[in-house]
Amino acid sequence: MAISGARIPFTVRIESTPLSRFPKAGHVTLVCIIALFLTATGNIRFFQETEAVYPLAEQAAFLTSAAVVLTCVMALVISIFSFFLPIRVVGTVLILLAAAAGHFSDTMGIAIDTEMIRNALGTDMDEAGDLITATFGIRFLLLGILPSALLWLIPLRPVSLPRRQIKLLASAAGSLVFAIAVMAPFSDTYASYFREHKPLRYYSNPTYPIYSAGKFALTQGRENTANHLVETRLTDAAIPTEDEAHDLVILVVGETARADHFGLNGYARQTTPKLAARNDIVSFSDMRSCGTSTAISVPCLFSLDPRESFDIDSARWTENTVDVLARAGVTILWRDNNSGPQGVADRVGYQMFTGPEVNPDCDVECRDEGMLSGLDDYLDKQNSDILVVLHQKGSHGPAYYKRYPDAYRQFTPDCRDSDLGKCSPEEIVNAYDNTILYTDAFLDKVIGLLARHQTRYEPTMLYVSDHGESLGEMGIFLHGMPYFMAPDVQTHVPFLVWAGMNSDIDRDKLFKIKDKPATHDDLSRILLQLFEIEIGDVRPEPVTGVMPMTETNARE
Repeated sequence: MAISGARIPFTVRIESTPLSRFPKAGHVTLVCIIALFLTATGNIRFFQETEAVYPLAEQAAFLTSAAVVLTCVMALVISIFSFFLPIRVVGTVLILLAAAAGHFSDTMGIAIDTEMIRNALGTDMDEAGDLITATFGIRFLLLGILPSALLWLIPLRPVSLPRRQIKLLASAAGSLVFAIAVMAPFSDTYASYFREHKPLRYYSNPTYPIYSAGKFALTQGRENTANHLVETRLTDAAIPTEDEAHDLVILVVGETARADHFGLNGYARQTTPKLAARNDIVSFSDMRSCGTSTAISVPCLFSLDPRESFDIDSARWTENTVDVLARAGVTILWRDNNSGPQGVADRVGYQMFTGPEVNPDCDVECRDEGMLSGLDDYLDKQNSDILVVLHQKGSHGPAYYKRYPDAYRQFTPDCRDSDLGKCSPEEIVNAYDNTILYTDAFLDKVIGLLARHQTRYEPTMLYVSDHGESLGEMGIFLHGMPYFMAPDVQTHVPFLVWAGMNSDIDRDKLFKIKDKPATHDDLSRILLQLFEIEIGDVRPEPVTGVMPMTETNARE
């Protein structure tokens, strides 16, 4: 039966949220709610670090003041951002950011600064995936996703745009004034707090991560608009024409290895049995890295500038030691089983060995030993000085158990989880030490390869780690802390030298200076000396140790 000309009236009732029967919140009220939530849930590490400096029993009033000031700062930030974006959008972003940053800060002692952001962006997906654990997921759900969803359910009092902006400006001004008023009675304490305890503010969450992200973005913006003409260095560097013997140097750039866990350096465990069995390895016991993350340390390691004046933002557009050696006539081969050469080898080229299509030695992940595949044949075909750089996966955490095959699972029980909170301190150390054991075997194979070619070349192996690692000391894990506040274990790295029978290196003299201080800054001059590079009319002396380069110092 057809019905025509009939109308069926209906009404759809839409409520703003399931909580709309409750009193509607104003914008200022919502700012305060979000600020209090962020202070209470995202700043556990901040208050722990602050209380360690200002004990609660003696400084209860100051600590209360610090909590109020931090909440005011949160409210100020929320008000400013909400002036340009909907407050619920701002609150959601900050809550999710605080939940993520708070997890790494609370469980690993990590401070989210610009270098940590740079390091995170330079980390490959497999390594990043190791950080996304069940513990992270639970925290992100409970303190990030669910509160964000609840935020959207809170009924918000409608207000015109001009009045909304006035209220937010008043909220920002009020937060600032109230913070100053609360700080006033403790002005002397705050003066010392800001002057002498700068690292504490690195843990304020999410304010410091936001500041760091903004600073990083501005830096990248300046870089992207710069005139990217590569600055040349040591333009007259050259291999001596009378040098008929070819030098072969394999430089192994380690990952996350700390010097005090090398058996060669007196560690209680023998984590380097193959190297220790040799009498031709020189281990420098006091080598310091120029950074605490791969993204900084690798470019700095090859820079012609010292750490104090090294600028990561201009490093990509400034010639480094690899560039100079290539221009001087050295053949460069860079093989990488990590996150790439961090810009160092962009102009000379490199090969990634992180996939089974290239690396023949893969199981749960591709092994460092795979970088040696085909290297014998490659060296047989060359007729020049050669620098081979092998960038290891090494001991990168937190999934240490993935960094070594089962054959090297000697120290047990070892942590078999990337969530280090599920493992005991002993299990974490055992897993980490197994990674060093595997590096020991890898380096021994590198030396074996070099020894097979010492009739045609003057061979040398150098091994140096990019940075160290925290294994729970002082509640800190992994690496990447700001350099000035980084614990010693993140900057004290192993540095090993092996020289073939016809090498220019005087091994006896090296043994005499192996305990003297050295830094990543020394690598460039060592490489130039090993290849006997002339700079102008000056020729370096044979390498007998860590010595300044002749030539008004090429790093100046």
